Amino acid sequence: MFEKIIDSYKTLIIIPVIIALLSLAFVAFNGLEEGVELKGGSQAELQMTDSISTVDFEKQLSSDLGTSEVKVTSNGDNKVTVELGSSVNSTTFSSAINGKAKLISYNAIGPVLSEEAMGQIYIAMIFAFLFMAITVFIVFREFVPSIGVILAAACDIIIAIGGMSIFKIPLSIASVGALLMLIGYSVDTDILLTTRLLKRKEGTVVERAKRAMSTGLTMSIAAIVAMSILFVVTMIIMPEATTLSNISAVLVIGLCADILTTWLMNLGILRMYINHKHQVKQEKYNISQTNSSNEDKKQTNENKNKNKSNKKSKSQNKKSRKNKKSKKNKKSSKGKKGGN
Repeated sequence: MFEKIIDSYKTLIIIPVIIALLSLAFVAFNGLEEGVELKGGSQAELQMTDSISTVDFEKQLSSDLGTSEVKVTSNGDNKVTVELGSSVNSTTFSSAINGKAKLISYNAIGPVLSEEAMGQIYIAMIFAFLFMAITVFIVFREFVPSIGVILAAACDIIIAIGGMSIFKIPLSIASVGALLMLIGYSVDTDILLTTRLLKRKEGTVVERAKRAMSTGLTMSIAAIVAMSILFVVTMIIMPEATTLSNISAVLVIGLCADILTTWLMNLGILRMYINHKHQVKQEKYNISQTNSSNEDKKQTNENKNKNKSNKKSKSQNKKSRKNKKSKKNKKSSKGKKGGN
């Protein structure tokens, strides 16, 4: 089964590429939700006086404030945290919660990550990809494996951002940190695969890929299970820990994408590269064989010509010897006749 899957690597490469393109399209049309750190706003902690669910309270606040930039998170003990957009001021918010909750604290939050800071984050991610490619190129001394690692990591990031857009995970300090962590996870499995296929020589390419896949999938599944448990715990037991839930959600999406990009796309690229190198070697070997065979034919023809010339010279020598003997015999017979 694995051999059939790995032999159809040319078609399997397309699957992660299609998912990445769909993620880009979804982000372009649906956009990304920005956290309070990016767009600014306010954060308030309330003690609820009425028994009302967080979903219903969020809907009431949205209708009273006339904005959708309201997010209510339960902290337990009938306490909630409310995140508001920058369009809501403290006076309007106090009148909206009058009789429904008691205000414990209210903090105005400016945009921590401004446009300039976000630009620096983008530059940092570009340099991370660049130095990652340089490191892989230095280790393997080959251009194609470096491109495969870069493409796999880029697709991981794109698919993770698409998942953030689908599941309404806000782009915040926590999610940006998770995306940077995801680059490290992606490079880890890609380096493992590239090392097993290019550096090691024992067994066939399929056998080496199978061993690398068993190790890499064990690592990825273990990380996915750990992050999934963290997400469930933060959503059920500690709903106020939104930072941890955002990090774990982004990492789960990215790690699932890494399984596709590493073991379908990057493995397919490496298989194509190894097959190309093998064909080039075969062509060189066949050319050398034909050259050697041509040289052997030339040598045999020269040897044949030499043998023919040697035979001719031997026959000529024999003829000359016979002529000399016949001449001597004629002279001796004439001498005998004269004596008689």
